[in-house]
Amino acid sequence: MPRLPGPDAGMAQAMAAALAVGQARRGNRRRLAVFGGVAVLAFAVGQAWNYARPDRFRAGTLLQLSVPDAGRPGAAASAAMVDTLPLITSRPVLQQVARTVAEAGFALPANADDAATLLQQLLQARNEGGGDVVRVEAVGETPALLAAALNALPEALRRELTGRQQQAADGQLAGAKAELARLDTAAGQARVRLETFRREAGVQAERDESEAVSRSRGINTALNTAAEKEAAAEARLRALQDSAAAGRGVTQSRDNPTLAGIESRASQTREELRDMERVYTPEFMAMDPRARALRARLAELERQATQQRGESQEAALQLAREELATAHANVARLKQDLAGSRPALHGASARYAQAKVLEDDLAQVDKARRELLERVTRLEADQRRRVPGVAVLEAAVLPTAPFEPQHGSDTWRVLGGSLLLALLTMALVEVFNRPPPTPAVPAAGHTTVVIPPMWGAQSGQAVHPMLGAAPAPAAPTLAAASMPAATAALAAPARQLLSQPEAAALLAATRGPVRDAAALALMGLTLAELQSLTTADLDAPSATLRVGGAHARALPLPEWLQHALQAGAERFAAMADAPLLADAAGQPLAEADLKVQLACAAVDAGLPVGAALDLGMLRDTCIDWLVGQGLRLSDLSGLVGRIEVSEVAALAARAAERPRVDVQQVARLMPALMLAPPA
Repeated sequence: MPRLPGPDAGMAQAMAAALAVGQARRGNRRRLAVFGGVAVLAFAVGQAWNYARPDRFRAGTLLQLSVPDAGRPGAAASAAMVDTLPLITSRPVLQQVARTVAEAGFALPANADDAATLLQQLLQARNEGGGDVVRVEAVGETPALLAAALNALPEALRRELTGRQQQAADGQLAGAKAELARLDTAAGQARVRLETFRREAGVQAERDESEAVSRSRGINTALNTAAEKEAAAEARLRALQDSAAAGRGVTQSRDNPTLAGIESRASQTREELRDMERVYTPEFMAMDPRARALRARLAELERQATQQRGESQEAALQLAREELATAHANVARLKQDLAGSRPALHGASARYAQAKVLEDDLAQVDKARRELLERVTRLEADQRRRVPGVAVLEAAVLPTAPFEPQHGSDTWRVLGGSLLLALLTMALVEVFNRPPPTPAVPAAGHTTVVIPPMWGAQSGQAVHPMLGAAPAPAAPTLAAASMPAATAALAAPARQLLSQPEAAALLAATRGPVRDAAALALMGLTLAELQSLTTADLDAPSATLRVGGAHARALPLPEWLQHALQAGAERFAAMADAPLLADAAGQPLAEADLKVQLACAAVDAGLPVGAALDLGMLRDTCIDWLVGQGLRLSDLSGLVGRIEVSEVAALAARAAERPRVDVQQVARLMPALMLAPPA
């Protein structure tokens, strides 16, 4: 069993504590010495490097470049600007700048290549906004040299651009003239080939002048006309045949004079008969010789008209057949003539097509020649192509303040790096200077005290009533060393606490009045207060619970607990002063039953405390929740009831963790109570 030091060992413990304090002070002095020495040394080295660097100055100039395109006179080529930027810092331009600067009295390497290399390291050029404006900057240690080099740069660049542009323009003009001469020769040769072919093949300049084409065109025209006549004759014959088959006349009186005379005489005879019928009766007409003669004449005339119509119809059919036969013969003859003229037409067409190809070739060569001639004319007439422009928009001035290094900002960087290096060095020193464990000081005498199992955790450490297993102290203070053993034991009662997830899991594992009792214990109620609650203590409209006794108070209820207590109270509404937490028989919950049910629920929820869980542990969890928020210990009894003196001593360390607040600023209900457990 554990052994606590007795009162006769106080002096030995005080000496051990004083020794530990001295070791701690020496360790702190060592850490401070290492940290300060490394930080000062690193800061001094860093500042020496910071101020040992030479000052660098920056100067700049703004140039506007106009580089005409020799292929498009008078127009600034945007593509040429891309090639001009590298030219600004090229070696030929910088060699001219170096000569100008050297003539001004500045010391540069005698070799032109070395001087150009030096200036290349100083100058930088970039395009401003993608247009024709270029910014050139120079960064170096000699401000006068920077300004002189930038001011000499525009003239050197202008000379270099002029030479390059003149060379490029002359090359383009010479190439264009050579191409024009070649095209002149090609056009003459193509024209000779065309004329020779026309003369040998007998091809006229125009297609309509060819005899074969003209003859073929005439035959085609005649064939189309003959085909139309053939179709018309065939249609006429078919119409006459259809009329004859239907018994309709096809010959008009105006077309046949004989038929017209017969019909005229028949018409006159009918008129005479109608006149007599108006005067005489039918009986007289039947006996009158003149009337009979007129009827006989009319019948003869109608017979003659019918015979004449038949003869005319037969003559018309015969004529239509003859016209159709003539049209057939004419079409056949024309088709034969057209077939005979086709070979000559094909030959003429082939010769004309070949001549057309030669004409197209000549036309293309002439077109290319005219375009190139216009280009040569423009190149010869353009005088600006040899004059590129370099305008100075902003001249370089002598810089007076250094551009870099920035000693002020670099000082802060050096300071930060020094502190970081000092911290790392101190940590490394502490790793190799870790003190050995202090052996226990044997006491002259010991008092054996038996500690009950509930006072110690399973791991052998002391258990804090609100925080669970407390870590082992690093070194006891002198006051703690001189504290009597019995008082130190009483200051550490053995009550474990539940975390919020564990409390929520416990409520989810319980049912009925046991869950309500556990929730009320998490609100600070003792077993006696739970057993004394009646249905009259529940104020459902305001969702509060009134707790009587010496520490009467009103506690707010979460919504789910209010409904649960109200449902339990309605079961025993007929009983006067019925207990609020009652079993099935309506009696207050017994302590043993509560203890068993809570132990079973803790095991079901998988809590570390297991079957050791009781109502006191739940109440201690509530007290720890309130004190952890900064509640004054003097206000604690107004929320959880009676507090023992031993509990106050244990809560002193927990209360010192946070600043004190008023009771109105403290959350009365822990998060585990605000979550409604499953039904």
